[in-house]
Amino acid sequence: MECKQQTATAVAAVRQSALACLLFSIVMILLNVDGTLAGTEAEIISTQDEIITYINHTAKLSCIVQNKNRHHITWSRVTFINETQKITNLLFVDLLKYTPSSQYHLTHMIERDNREYWNLEIRNVHLSDQGYYSCVLTAIKPISKIFHVKVLENTRNPLLALRSASDAYTNNLQRRSKDESFSSLSLLSSSILAIFLMNILLIII
Repeated sequence: MECKQQTATAVAAVRQSALACLLFSIVMILLNVDGTLAGTEAEIISTQDEIITYINHTAKLSCIVQNKNRHHITWSRVTFINETQKITNLLFVDLLKYTPSSQYHLTHMIERDNREYWNLEIRNVHLSDQGYYSCVLTAIKPISKIFHVKVLENTRNPLLALRSASDAYTNNLQRRSKDESFSSLSLLSSSILAIFLMNILLIII
């Protein structure tokens, strides 16, 4: 009887130890995933807030993440209804695309200092693409970065603008040349008139 009690006590102790080890392992995994060990906390370090682009150009939104570890990155388009409500359209989770639109592309680059670039490209931009986009680092406490894309109309063709500037410069040179020619002719006429008057004076004298 006493032997059975000792065996049961030993089994209970083993179970408690196993449970404690399991809980400790879970806590360590969570800490590691959250990036709180050794000062490697995950964060978004992008400083870019507004991107200004033109119709039919490409807008590039750069989400720079430090110490991503095992977290995921999501890109979404955000439409704010009011201060408390918004509509979120998911575009990417990591490199997996969730939108059928061919405008959106994602590029990923990793640097040696554990810094990653998750760049969203919006190609052939239209006025309807103007608005807010968010990059979210999915941690225990999610970190988000909001970008605003402003789209401007191409009111003038760059080639036409360049040609116009060139024409204006040429016209200015021609105008200056005419003014200088007119000044030279005026000076010449004044000189001839002075000589003519001097000759008349000499004849009279």
